[in-house]
Amino acid sequence: MSTTNEMMWDDVRVFLAILRAGSLRQAATTLGLSRPTTGRRLSALEGRMGLTLFDRRSDGLHATPAAVDLVPAAEEVERAMRGLARATQAVDSELRGPVRVSLPAIVASDLLMDELVAFHHRWPGIDLHISGSYEVSSLAEREADVAVRFMPRGVSPDPGLTGRLVATAWVAAYGEGDCWIGQRGAALDAAWVAQTDFPELPVRGAILDGLIQLRACQAGMGMGYLPCFLAEPHLRRRSEPVPGLDIWVLVHPDLRRNPRLRTFRDALVEGLKRQTARLEGRSVR
Repeated sequence: MSTTNEMMWDDVRVFLAILRAGSLRQAATTLGLSRPTTGRRLSALEGRMGLTLFDRRSDGLHATPAAVDLVPAAEEVERAMRGLARATQAVDSELRGPVRVSLPAIVASDLLMDELVAFHHRWPGIDLHISGSYEVSSLAEREADVAVRFMPRGVSPDPGLTGRLVATAWVAAYGEGDCWIGQRGAALDAAWVAQTDFPELPVRGAILDGLIQLRACQAGMGMGYLPCFLAEPHLRRRSEPVPGLDIWVLVHPDLRRNPRLRTFRDALVEGLKRQTARLEGRSVR
């Protein structure tokens, strides 16, 4: 991307942020800068390069042909800097510092909270930053350091990630009512409904969050096909449990040897293994 020796990584960050946002205001938010500062950084960059990178229009900033030509090189620099950041983190030998954790809320609050609390007290130098999510966070993009994910049975996560299949969450029919509470919508839910003991019941609506679906079943909205560890002992079980979703613990390959991440990952793995009876519907709290 550089036409001058004065180009730096911060210049690349500003360029890419504006390119992707299409406006100074949104780019400033991404960069953690003020809008005027972001504008000055862009003007200074264009001045040093002797190029106009963006056309200023009423509907935002539009990349010029010169800017478009620079995108592949800028993104290559971005990938290299992220790789350097991961490598730096990987050689950190102290059990101290942040660990960003992404896991479904039902796992954090209902299955592993005791484990998280115990880890917090045992390793006071490690700060857990926990976000609740069912999506496969982009560990390569540094959205998380460690992720716990539900995956369909037999389906592996992104091959670019390092992970362990730790356990399986068994599921069963729970609750009362004359309909099913959907999980993704009637058409998509038809397959699992057909395999239950109540295939004649219609699917009404869809609730994507497990905790909300549990509360809806408790309130009498309908029956749910729920993980045993979540539903018991709150709801009446209406069918025998069957294997439902695989539970994976994932990290980025570049970080798998980082001591504090490895320590936390191992704690999650052992914690999930201790919950096998609950996960399989053989034990309640």
